[in-house]
Amino acid sequence: MYATRDDLVGRFTEMSISQLESMHIDGLLATNNALSDSAETMNSYLSVRYQTPLVKTEHLKIICCNIARYYLYVNDATGEPEDRYNDALKWLQQVAAGKANVTFAEPLTAEEQQKTYVKPAVPIGSSYPGQIFGDDVFAKMPSIK
Repeated sequence: MYATRDDLVGRFTEMSISQLESMHIDGLLATNNALSDSAETMNSYLSVRYQTPLVKTEHLKIICCNIARYYLYVNDATGEPEDRYNDALKWLQQVAAGKANVTFAEPLTAEEQQKTYVKPAVPIGSSYPGQIFGDDVFAKMPSIK
């Protein structure tokens, strides 16, 4: 997981998280499930470019807390929690599209970098810049009728 209950409390206060937990039969279980679900949501976006789960990332803790807090709402969250959730998803979409990068709290070693980044798949034939057959080649081929 990218964040813990303590991270949620540190970001949103004990009172706020306790109020959200009180809406559930088992508040601590609901919090753990929300954190786990948010990590899985994040991994679904991040796995396009990175080997997940990622380590040494402070920004992902913020994203995870915002998503988990949104998930903790029993009724639909509106206002600021929903805005934070939508912003988190937009950022994750930008990461998946290669328009944003995950920053790491500490520099990664060469071995960690190699293990972290996913090599992009190259479509078959994309390494050949020209056409396979030109019109002159097709003109010499017998026609099939």
